[in-house]
Amino acid sequence: MLKSTEKIGFGSKVLFSLGQTGWSLAVFGFTELIYFFYLPPDDGKPLFKEFVFQGAVGKVFTIVGLLSALGYIVSAFMEPIVASLSDRSNFKIGKRKFFMAVSVLPFATVSALVFFPLHDGLSEMNTIWLSVTVLTAFLLKCFYTTPYNALINEVAKDEKDRFHLIMMLSVAYALGIGIGQTINICIKVFQKTMTNEHAFQWCILVYSIIAFALMSLPILFVKDGSTSQPSATVSVGFFGTLKEVWKNKNYRILVWVEFIYWFPNKIFTVAVPYFVTALMGLDNLFTSVVLYCCGIGSFILYPLIDKMVVKYGKKYVMQSAFVFLIFSNAFTATMGMISMPSLVLISCYVLLNIYPLAVLGILPMAMAGDNAEKDFKETGIAKNASYYGLKTFMMKLGVAFTSLIFPSLLLLGKSPSNPLGVRMVAIFCCFAALLAFIVMRNYKDISYLKR
Repeated sequence: MLKSTEKIGFGSKVLFSLGQTGWSLAVFGFTELIYFFYLPPDDGKPLFKEFVFQGAVGKVFTIVGLLSALGYIVSAFMEPIVASLSDRSNFKIGKRKFFMAVSVLPFATVSALVFFPLHDGLSEMNTIWLSVTVLTAFLLKCFYTTPYNALINEVAKDEKDRFHLIMMLSVAYALGIGIGQTINICIKVFQKTMTNEHAFQWCILVYSIIAFALMSLPILFVKDGSTSQPSATVSVGFFGTLKEVWKNKNYRILVWVEFIYWFPNKIFTVAVPYFVTALMGLDNLFTSVVLYCCGIGSFILYPLIDKMVVKYGKKYVMQSAFVFLIFSNAFTATMGMISMPSLVLISCYVLLNIYPLAVLGILPMAMAGDNAEKDFKETGIAKNASYYGLKTFMMKLGVAFTSLIFPSLLLLGKSPSNPLGVRMVAIFCCFAALLAFIVMRNYKDISYLKR
């Protein structure tokens, strides 16, 4: 197996990264497209049939919003359990790969079943089916992604190597989202030969198969170096390692930032269809155009981010990304108020978003790895899964909050004639980015890349 100082080749890193493409594609359905399918944009004619009740529940929330929030909360508490099990295990196949192997097929399968309601139309049985499949998908995801993230420190053996691997993972994650965004194109292409619902479902089935194949690559072809590291002490208890990680004051600040910034970060992918139709007044097909342009633009900036981290440190680059987020969401909130050519509008939106998208796609994970590595050097005990598990725990709480608030704000208006709810989403993002910037000031940068 891998020694603690042994590095894997570029080919193995690519195979490892493709696992991230797989799980991001699987997750994209039940975390992002769930709003699109069950609470579709409305420009006078809804894109899909109503399968579950789309109105207000308790005058404030929606069924989709409540289910998404509950899913994130349940998986948030499941993450540290899986992390602890992984850190404390001693399977011959590897303490990470064992959990990934047993979960990969169920995870890929259930991620597709979310979008196959039992009845063709509004039905209470559809709500029950959606509830069961969504919550199951969130649970299964933990058993793959938590050990997978822990492998990052065991695949990349030093800070620079880890930073570049996380860049590759960021590209891989975006590639999964990029594949998922082809669904808008597929619906447009096949709208004369099949219903929008069937075109969507066929795409989801193909995504599930692709996701399973890609998630299997790290299990089959990448060595699990975790067996060469001491396991976390069993006597600390189920949440013991998580408590030890929480005691790290500097890391606590980082995960609080994680909790806050995931509101604007989550909104970027789920709200673009509403920004495009309600604020820009364009066809939903432009959703894919905007997201692809943002993705490609952020990749182009990666070499610049690398140099900026070396010169200024990760903390200050993160803070600069939050400043850009404030301006980008302020601009978004005003879209449609001033007459502007569509090309100019899209260009401004893309240019304001590519920098924070690039930074936040790399640095939070890299900084979590820095803290985990520092702890390992000080204690001699690998708690990588617990470090990444706590990060994910706080992220999921933040996304749960977003999943609850976002569809509720849309109740205020999500059409070109009444876009108030969509504008309020952007305003909320401004305040979240400002708060993240303020909290980040208390973080002590432990990166050694800065000269």
